[in-house]
Amino acid sequence: MKLRTIFAFVALSGLALSSYGQTTTIINDTWADVNRTSAGPDGSGIDSQWFTSSAANMSVPGAGDLRTTPPAGSMFNTTYFPSAISPFGPAGVTLTTPGQTLSVTWVFTLGGVNATNGNQNFLVAVANTPGAHLVADGSPAQELYAGYSTFMNMGATLGNASPFALKEWILAGNGALLGTSANWGANGAAGNLAATGTTGNTGFENTTYTYFMSLTLGSSGDLIITNSITGGTLLNGVGNETVVYDDATPNSLTFDTFAFRTGTSSATASQFDTSLFKVEFTSVPEPATFALAGLGLLGLVLVRRMRR
Repeated sequence: MKLRTIFAFVALSGLALSSYGQTTTIINDTWADVNRTSAGPDGSGIDSQWFTSSAANMSVPGAGDLRTTPPAGSMFNTTYFPSAISPFGPAGVTLTTPGQTLSVTWVFTLGGVNATNGNQNFLVAVANTPGAHLVADGSPAQELYAGYSTFMNMGATLGNASPFALKEWILAGNGALLGTSANWGANGAAGNLAATGTTGNTGFENTTYTYFMSLTLGSSGDLIITNSITGGTLLNGVGNETVVYDDATPNSLTFDTFAFRTGTSSATASQFDTSLFKVEFTSVPEPATFALAGLGLLGLVLVRRMRR
């Protein structure tokens, strides 16, 4: 075999391996433009439009700060994944090949955390909205949603038996996205897919937290969900609440919506300052790419042998 041919194999191998685990950033919002309703690239990131049920309680006081100040009642806050430059267009992200992963990262700083309460009043959802998206401030319409949610208890001391619980949409018909707890459960019934935390553990502080959810398509059509919130001294110094769940019968492989709900300021916190919201998609190589990589590695072996 000629050396030129071997080098060609090596070059092709490099191209093949570089495509493995390639990550596409769909949203990378830091509010650098001091605007919560802009979408698409803004020169320093990729924005998404944010809508709220209480316009008076959501603002961007400065670059890098989307501020929500929960009122006396519930507050719903919603954004969508599709962006002007997203390769997925307006349809959101559909996981089609085993190994593909959608991940959502939300970084926020709390102020005025309450002492303790027994409720799950801090809710987050990564879901698919089958109908029209919001185009102005308001609460999401009642729809036949699909996806996953996290029900959290927020207080300086945790006061709920399941302070960090992963659930899935179980309602057979249309319903409110995060307005009714009974719409969420486990495998078609009330309950949790997974939960962690203990009543009496150290809870939230006036500091920065990172919420993360990743959804990875498994080889059997299952969906592997990693769900966590990290920061402070949660769970008596552990610093995070994390659950991992393998859903054998996922109710959706398409996702386009992120939402969070605060029940009341007295049962969550008086202020949430978000500094980053990011959505990423990680692809996997096609089988032919693996074969090509194998040929390239064979070329490397031959090169080494010829040099001896």
